[in-house]
Amino acid sequence: MNLAGAKFEHVKSALYGFTGDSIHSEGVLNLLVDLGTPPCQHIQSVEFVVIDCPSSYNAIIGRPTLYAIRAVTSTYHLLVKFPTIGGIGILKGDQQASRDIYKAASRSSNAHRMNVIKTFKSPLEHSPPRTIAINSRAGRQPPN
Repeated sequence: MNLAGAKFEHVKSALYGFTGDSIHSEGVLNLLVDLGTPPCQHIQSVEFVVIDCPSSYNAIIGRPTLYAIRAVTSTYHLLVKFPTIGGIGILKGDQQASRDIYKAASRSSNAHRMNVIKTFKSPLEHSPPRTIAINSRAGRQPPN
């Protein structure tokens, strides 16, 4: 990654994960990112929050950037499309690489298993939705 001329600002802030754990950022980095291939290419200034922790990813492009480039994403197809002056720009994922990264991340993870929460719509029209928690360690529903 060529970071020559990149502006790094030391900003300390806490980032919270899905499990409630937190990590402090090292700072913020603004980079120009080339998306797509010529002639269907878009160059976008992206602000990255820098953290010091092991990760399967080099960088994560978030919703603000996807919104700025007017992207349409398909997680099923591992595909992002966005309009450019030269036509429709395309970013393609690699299914095998995605599987390998997922396996490596799940092997190296020391995190506890999370409970899976499923929300079911009640059969009665005006009843609130019912939530059932499934303990992923035991694999069964808790009693009602």
